[in-house]
Amino acid sequence: MPTTHLPDIAGLLHLRNAHGDSAAISLYGAQLLSWKTAEGREHLYCTPMPSVKPGASIRGGVPVCFPQFSGRGTLPKHGLVRNLVWHVEGEVLSGDDQDVACVRLVATDTDGTRALWPHSFLLQLQVELGAGWVSVALNATNTGEAAFDFTAALHTYLATPDVRQASVTQLQGARVLDTTIAGGSESIHGAAPLRIGDETDNIYFAAPAALSLLQDEQPFLQLDQQGFADSVIWNPGPAKAAQLGDMPAEDWTRMLCIEAAQIEHPVRLSPQATWRGVQRLTRSR
Repeated sequence: MPTTHLPDIAGLLHLRNAHGDSAAISLYGAQLLSWKTAEGREHLYCTPMPSVKPGASIRGGVPVCFPQFSGRGTLPKHGLVRNLVWHVEGEVLSGDDQDVACVRLVATDTDGTRALWPHSFLLQLQVELGAGWVSVALNATNTGEAAFDFTAALHTYLATPDVRQASVTQLQGARVLDTTIAGGSESIHGAAPLRIGDETDNIYFAAPAALSLLQDEQPFLQLDQQGFADSVIWNPGPAKAAQLGDMPAEDWTRMLCIEAAQIEHPVRLSPQATWRGVQRLTRSR
């Protein structure tokens, strides 16, 4: 069974509900780091050796990418909010009397973000923890006087017993960009499930709203998304994992990123308008 390696950081919030499910969320980056269902199974991967570099983000859980996905733009990789300290908004609903536990975190633009991206924004991230499921909802509001464009993602790291025995289904007919090939190679995904045996970095444009993760040919997790048009499936594979400084080389077999994303068509957000994207993970067995 995968174990949780929660970093030793301040501002770690813990949720639990009446069904025995639990979650841990960091105020640093508003990052969901752990999700355990009632039987004690950990469903999110988090590195046991996080980077100690100042400003570094944590590899694992559900990092928030905004206002840029990956290096597809002029901003730092994955945007500006993964290393902001977020704040709790409203009441934290957690405990044995809560059918659904919930917390909402907020962040706004700062002098540092405006120096790189001259726009005003309000982000709200809401985590809900139900019986056998967790959802992460990202709201982005333009609080400035001019419209802006952005891309975004929930960069979800799933824990897998052995990714070499895992597969992702319901991708048939989706347009996919394989970014492991120089310049990218676009194709249409066929009928076969996606299997992971080496480095995988696929962007699925206009992706299905529901995907299934199988382990040993059996349903393992159901992933549903709203608001996000695209999906990303990523695993570093053995060679690249050996080059990462913040993850054990062998851990490439223990994780798979299935990300809800908005990449191909950036969102244009008018002043005072709000965009919302949601990813929900549900235990299948």
